[in-house]
Amino acid sequence: MRLLTFIAGAAIGAPLRYLIDKFFRAKYVFPVGILIVNVIGSFILGYTQNNYFVMGFCGAFTTWSAFMLDIDHGLPFRRRTAINILLTFGLSIAAVAAGFSLAS
Repeated sequence: MRLLTFIAGAAIGAPLRYLIDKFFRAKYVFPVGILIVNVIGSFILGYTQNNYFVMGFCGAFTTWSAFMLDIDHGLPFRRRTAINILLTFGLSIAAVAAGFSLAS
């Protein structure tokens, strides 16, 4: 049952990430969509722990590989890439900490 719950969360998280990223890529050069999903997913996972649906959702919603691809494609644009790295790590860590704090 846990596996099905996890899969159900992932089935919602992955398409939602795709739609958010597609929406923002049409408007911005900076990878805003991936930044947003990683920060939101970090907060949700920090706030809701030990919930298989949420773990599946956040695992599929957030994306390390797309973040790395954005970094690779952004290498010629050093300043933008550095900002992306700093924002993603800084905001994601702050979001998971805020989630933990609000949950306790």
